[in-house]
Order: sequence, then C-alpha cells, then structure tokens
Amino acid sequence: MGLNLDPGGGGPGLLQGWPLFDELQAVAQGRLCGPQERLKCRTASGAFADWACRVCEEFLRPEAVSPWTWHLIFLYQLKRAGYPFGANDLTLETWLLLGLVRRVMEGAPGGKDGEDWS
Repeated sequence: MGLNLDPGGGGPGLLQGWPLFDELQAVAQGRLCGPQERLKCRTASGAFADWACRVCEEFLRPEAVSPWTWHLIFLYQLKRAGYPFGANDLTLETWLLLGLVRRVMEGAPGGKDGEDWS
C-alpha cells in the first residue's frame, strides 16, 4: 500500500486541503482571478463587489498565492525549459515538492510518471 498524495486518487489524500496543493490546482486549472473576472464580478455584484471578491471560491487572486508556491512554479518552469539542475542544486524537500508541482501542473495521476526528469 503506497502513500496517497493525490486527493483524486481514490481516497482523501494526504495533501487535501493543504494550501500549496490548492494553490497549484488553481493555477493549473486557470482559476486565477484576472482583470476580466474582476470586471465581471464588479458588474454582477455592484456595491458588494469587494465582499464578493473576498469570499469568492471560483477564482483565486494572484496575490493570495504564497511566495513559496510561486517559487516552486518558477523552478518547475525552469526545469521544463531545460535548465540543467544538478542533483544537489535543490534540497530534498524542494525536489519532492517540485515533483508534486509537476504532477498537478501536468495533470498526471499519482504515481504514473510518463516523463524522465534526469
């Protein structure tokens, strides 16, 4: 029996409700609140727009994403672009989290990696 990190993998998952995982999912699914969403919300909510923005569960404001999550996404993008990271360039924790970023961003089911990162 393996460790279930993927909330969609048939169980509650170890990372369900973890802010990093939720933020990565919002970015991967394109659920960041941008100017168009804010304009639609302001039009629909009128005087209650500020309140509606604070309690919105559909979109995530970019400033609400933690700096650590943005840093991991940056490292993921560097890796995807071919930046030559060495084995000891990042901490073990960062490598493990980078694997999580990869699974979430690429929509890979937990444990089924189709690409070699070496």
